[in-house]
Amino acid sequence: MTQQFCVTNSAPRSGTNKALWLIGIGLLLNAGVLLLRGQGAPDIVLDRAAMAQVQPTGGAGPGGLSGQPLGARGIFMMPAQLGPTTFGLYLMDVDSGTISVYRSNPDGNGRRFALMAARSFKYDRFLEDFNNDSPRPKDVQKLVEDQAQRIGLQGKDNAATVDQHPKPDENKPDLPATAPAVGG
Repeated sequence: MTQQFCVTNSAPRSGTNKALWLIGIGLLLNAGVLLLRGQGAPDIVLDRAAMAQVQPTGGAGPGGLSGQPLGARGIFMMPAQLGPTTFGLYLMDVDSGTISVYRSNPDGNGRRFALMAARSFKYDRFLEDFNNDSPRPKDVQKLVEDQAQRIGLQGKDNAATVDQHPKPDENKPDLPATAPAVGG
């Protein structure tokens, strides 16, 4: 009884091959249009330092605001893992000094994105010590000051406490106040 193994290499379907060619041609056309538009329009220049840099506005912007950049105006968003299987995002508005936390609910209860918490950090920035474990900032400050004092004292340990180079007349006895000066 002999077994035969037959290995066939199936060629890609012609529909897939045509789709890849169409995608490639579309990408080339898109690149060509961007390059041609960049030469005629000053807003698309490929050698600019960064497209996301804030450009100064010439006059009154939207809503009559002059001199303010367009765009997000200091709103930052960051994805977050809130638990082992819970995900969401942080939204921070620097201008108003607020941070918000949103949770993504993939379940089918109708609420897919929920606000979990929001607070202003406008005044939080001015706190120096709140709800901290040991060592607290004042404790660390004292440790650093004590260390600096010890280092200063260690430097003085090797220094002489008495002047080792006496002045020439220092060891002579003092003359009485009424005695005439010698040699004069």
